[in-house]
Amino acid sequence: MDKRQMYDERIRKLREDKITEVQKKHKRYGYLIDDDLHTMTVPEGYSWRPVPNHENGDFYGYTGWQTNYAGMVDSFPAVVCPYSSMAGNFHRILLHFRRTSRRPEYDYSEVDPLIRKYDIQDMIGQVNHYCGDVSIGLKLGWGGILKKVRDYAALNGERDAETKEFYEAEIGFVETVIGWIRRTSEEIEAKLEQETDALLKDNLREMLRTNRHIETEPPRTLREACQFLCWYNMVGRSFNGEAAGYQLDEVLRPYYERDKEAGLIDDEDAIYYLVGLILSETHFYQIAGPGPDGKDVTSRISWLILEAADRLDVSFNLTINVCDETDINFVRKGVEMLFKHRSGWPRFAGADALIDGYIKNGYNLQQARSRVMGGCQWLTIPGREYTMSDCSKINLAKVFEVAFNDMMAGESLSVEKLWEMFEKHLRIAVDVIVRAADIHLRTNRYNCPELFLNLFSHGPIEKGTDVTNHSVDYYNFGIDGVGIAVAADSFAALEQRVEKEGRVTWQQVKEALDCNYSGEMQRVQMLMKTAEKYGQGINPGLKWVDKITKLYTAVLAQSRGEEGERFTAGLFSWRKFIEFGRSVGATPDGRLAGTPLNQGVNPMPGVVKNGEMTTLSESILTAQCGLGNTSPFQLDLDPTISAQEGGIDNVTALIMTHLKRGGTLINVNILDREKVLKARENPEQFPDLVVRVTGYTAYFLSLSPQLRDVVVDRILSAV
Repeated sequence: MDKRQMYDERIRKLREDKITEVQKKHKRYGYLIDDDLHTMTVPEGYSWRPVPNHENGDFYGYTGWQTNYAGMVDSFPAVVCPYSSMAGNFHRILLHFRRTSRRPEYDYSEVDPLIRKYDIQDMIGQVNHYCGDVSIGLKLGWGGILKKVRDYAALNGERDAETKEFYEAEIGFVETVIGWIRRTSEEIEAKLEQETDALLKDNLREMLRTNRHIETEPPRTLREACQFLCWYNMVGRSFNGEAAGYQLDEVLRPYYERDKEAGLIDDEDAIYYLVGLILSETHFYQIAGPGPDGKDVTSRISWLILEAADRLDVSFNLTINVCDETDINFVRKGVEMLFKHRSGWPRFAGADALIDGYIKNGYNLQQARSRVMGGCQWLTIPGREYTMSDCSKINLAKVFEVAFNDMMAGESLSVEKLWEMFEKHLRIAVDVIVRAADIHLRTNRYNCPELFLNLFSHGPIEKGTDVTNHSVDYYNFGIDGVGIAVAADSFAALEQRVEKEGRVTWQQVKEALDCNYSGEMQRVQMLMKTAEKYGQGINPGLKWVDKITKLYTAVLAQSRGEEGERFTAGLFSWRKFIEFGRSVGATPDGRLAGTPLNQGVNPMPGVVKNGEMTTLSESILTAQCGLGNTSPFQLDLDPTISAQEGGIDNVTALIMTHLKRGGTLINVNILDREKVLKARENPEQFPDLVVRVTGYTAYFLSLSPQLRDVVVDRILSAV
């Protein structure tokens, strides 16, 4: 067979293996609580458990994490697939063995009562959510990283006991990684002896040569670079769930171009290597967009990454970063993938708006251009900016509820007074976030240190302390607001039905909320529910979204922590729109108690009429915070908008217009209505169905029943 045919057959088998593993994990574990991961199901009888170093049975600090990571990795059977281009896989994530994210001896009493009152997600004890700089590892290799740590340990290690423990843990961590890679090389050798197929033997020989080199040396070729990145991905994820990606095309371009010029590979080889990398772990990769000089970096390997993902067709977290210079044909190719596979990838980021916003936040042009989309909705400067984005969230609907009840307990009742109360309680909630961030920075190196990402950051190893302890350049925390549509629609409904029309009184609204719109109060619910809503054009709902966005952005931008950190507003919910909704009673927009809030900055499901994509885009443009963080546009489309009828061109035009007008991120789902309905009833019959959940894609089978319902209801309300 020719090379293309041979590689396609291997890729087909790799995809089948992936779907089989999804089914095995579902059977073993039920639904997953994480994004889709390329973990292997643990073997029958697997029984490894961490060794605690605390009386509560948990493990903490440098030594606790390092020794348990070593123990867990040693428990992994080495994984080698003879028809893959890349070696290795992992089975468990150390973070998942933790009992709690907080170390119990620290005092959290200054923040906990208010965290509960406003239903805040704080960052205390949260991990990763910033990007490592993979160029450090590509330059040094694992052996060079180990030498670097040992050299700095010799310089700083005797400074005090804490610094000594830090270096000992980092050395032990890198030795564990090298040992894992070496065990995998031994498994490749064993597979090579057993293999009888001549072509697979050739593949295993090259895999062995590549992996042996990567054990300690920096990569020289594209295959070696991809294998190094595979280990980077697997090590980070298996340690503490780290999944932040990097500018994948620019990271790999020099290796690809050198190999091509030397005649070592052709594009079919490159695609085969990229498929192996994609399968290593579901990291958040970025391609295209502006380079340091502002020119778009799209290159041949950018196209090959799309081609590799196209042929493999699995869950994939890929962002196309779009700037003014980005080739419209490349964006269109991404849209073609959305229509072809209907798996929610790629998504599209607005580089120009994000760069301009970051500059307004006080950073220079070069810093702004160097940021990458490293997660569900956030950006960071790799290895230099500790962001903890997507870890702290303020429940804006809960803030509204507290403000409303506070106002109703007084004598002055008006929308103006309610806004005064809302601003008061929002400032309190933000202050709680700030104080929680201070606690996190003061304590987390003794709790959940970043042993992996420290190695790929500029400062921690040189200074001898964790990234949380002021060892990198920038501490700029992204804080997300959740439920903005519920809060805005509630303001708008009160303004319209109570103050302007007088069709219901403040007291009647309060009684209706207290009884969850039951009985005769269903009449009040209908009045409030049919008031003008955010997402229906220029109306009071849009006005209140604009007002809340500007207030929320300004309050966070003005905030400073005692530890010197800064804060940047974004509007993104992840899965919290479900959890946060549980704590919020009935609201004046007609929503019932305990039901989900709106997702991200999208209007509530059902508000926007089918097909009104431009109106939806206009609304979401109003909810952009404008300081370098995103307010994602979740776009759910019916596949009847077919390619033959110009659907690809129409969606491409919508994406480009939205991003050029200040949009920051667009997530797209194109799914068959009937298939989705059948999958909700019998998910086991659709093991290969991939959907975009929020900032990530996942197998529908792996989602919790409630997440399935939310995704399905959102899609059906749009199509």
